[in-house]
Amino acid sequence: MSKPSARRVYSLSVGTAVEGKAAEALWKLLRDEAFASLRDDFSTKASECALSLSQAKLIRELASPQSQRELARRLHYDPSNITALADSLEERGLLERQPDASDRRFRRLALTREGEKLRIGLEQRLARPPEFLNRLSHAEQKELLELLGKIFVRQI
Repeated sequence: MSKPSARRVYSLSVGTAVEGKAAEALWKLLRDEAFASLRDDFSTKASECALSLSQAKLIRELASPQSQRELARRLHYDPSNITALADSLEERGLLERQPDASDRRFRRLALTREGEKLRIGLEQRLARPPEFLNRLSHAEQKELLELLGKIFVRQI
């Protein structure tokens, strides 16, 4: 009797076939399809607020004032990119540069009242689930939530 092969072909509903272990097929689906869908959804919702993807990421980070250096680190951007993004948002009256209380040589970026309203509006848009989740029944959504929770939610 021969052993069953350890390698299978997983045929995914998105029309791709992945050779290998289930974890590899799942990772390919998450990496190539899910991340792209989520990025597209984020970009669409950002553009509804007249923001680029990068501007929207920056606005979201400014729920509280931050130094440009900290923002560059958190967003994995070059500091010069933060400066350019801040300039464009400052011109629109959405953020302002404030002196840093601990070291006045540095500036912190803070949202203006208009910027905060825009941030809240963006967060409300982002809270709406993307349409593609409606392909799953309520029970399937709940099951997927439980499975992803096992992967991504840290146990305390």
